[in-house]
This record gives sequence, structure tokens and C-alpha cells, in this order.
Amino acid sequence: MLKYQEIYDIQKIRRRLKRGHYNGYYGQDHTADGDRLHEFTHAPKAVEASANNLEFCLATARAHDQTLLVIKPYTIQTAGPGRDGRVKDALFTDEWLQDHSQWIDSSSPVSAQMETTDRGSMVGFYSYRACLCLKEHEGVYDVASGRRLTNRRDTIERMWALGFAANRGRPLAFARLRWTGSREELELITDLADRYWNRRYESEAAKKMVSAYTSINRYAAWPGAW
Repeated sequence: MLKYQEIYDIQKIRRRLKRGHYNGYYGQDHTADGDRLHEFTHAPKAVEASANNLEFCLATARAHDQTLLVIKPYTIQTAGPGRDGRVKDALFTDEWLQDHSQWIDSSSPVSAQMETTDRGSMVGFYSYRACLCLKEHEGVYDVASGRRLTNRRDTIERMWALGFAANRGRPLAFARLRWTGSREELELITDLADRYWNRRYESEAAKKMVSAYTSINRYAAWPGAW
């Protein structure tokens, strides 16, 4: 199962060291020297846990015919052309979800979500804490080869082939359908924005059509709207 406690502890220490704030509320019980010593002593276990999380996700995704994996400190997403929800149960068992919910002291149970398009499906888990991997392992991975993808446009096109836009950022991630739309809807607003772009200051209707495109394109990307 996925580990998170060791990863979260090192993430907190690295964040404090990066910010250098030891006089405020979040740093008053710590010192820079103490954090450096703790990181030196315990980081290897966190790195191992993070690497194991990546390998577990890749192996599980591979066993369920998934093609892409996104792993970030707060996020795990796996996607493929099928609509078999068993990958969700294999990655995030009821026992693990219950333990994680208790660990973050959530008032409501945490869960993984599955989203489907007419070209594929995506399973996503979103934690409230940066605990799923370290920076060393975050990225978008080709499941079959286990290789981290570095070509931004190629990654966006592969997500688009499954019916999803990409969330901007480093690394990219699958954009949630609720906050973007289907591939057909995004293609439509892209076409309308292109058609009415030069009239956006002359017509309120044209302005609204362009605005629908730009408001989503600020945080999501897809072919033709890089």
C-alpha cells in the first residue's frame, strides 16, 4: 500500500528550510540546524517510501491496462483507454482510505474519483497534505516503460487522446472534467474564440464566447490552446 507519513515529515522540513521562517507560528518549535539534522537522518526512508509509491502505482496501473500515471505530492492520477474501475480499488483500498482519512483528521471520509470520457477514463486521488511522493519522483509517466515524460506538448496530446485537457503546472496533470469540459466542448469554445476574437470589443456576445475560452485556458491546456 501507499506510504505517506515519512514523506510528509520530510516535506514539512524541506518547506521550512526553503522558507527559512523559524520565528513564526509554524516554525517556533524548530530550528534550522535541527531540521537539517533530521533531514539528513530520515530523508533516506522518505525517499525510499516515495520511490516505492511510484513503483507500486506503475505496477498497479500496468496490471490494469493504464497508459499514463501522474504522481505529485498531493495527487495521484492514472488513466487509460478503458473504463475498468478496478484500478481504483487496487490503488486505494477501503482500508487505506480509512487510515488516510483518520491520519489527516478529515471530517468526511476521503475517496478516489473516477472520471470517464468517450475515449477513456481517469482515476484520481487528491490528498490535503503533500504526502504522496517527494519532488524527486513527481511527474507524468508512461506506464508501459516506466519512463518520465518530459515533452510538454507530447504529454498534453496523450492526455487529449484520452479525452482530457491538461492542468497547467510543473508537472502537468489531468484536468478535472468538472472544471474544464469534454473534448468536444473544449473544441467548440476554441473554435468560437478563434472565430470571434477580433469582435470581442465590439459585441458582448463575442466577448462572452472569448471569455469562456480564456477563463479555462488560464489553467488548462489542450491542442490548439497550448
